[in-house]
Amino acid sequence: MDTIIAEATRGDRVESRHAGSAVVVDAAGRVVFALGDAERPTYPRSAVKSFLALPLVESGA
Repeated sequence: MDTIIAEATRGDRVESRHAGSAVVVDAAGRVVFALGDAERPTYPRSAVKSFLALPLVESGA
């Protein structure tokens, strides 16, 4: 099961819970922090769109 990484409350009631995983690596690719399942395959989808746009921005177009 995924780890709860965020919880939204309204007063003393939980409105929503969000499960997921997070991994931080150093420049050599070594894991320095992990939350949840660091080995679970994921699809970044929209999270990488800014990186995909970088060549366009660098070209000055």
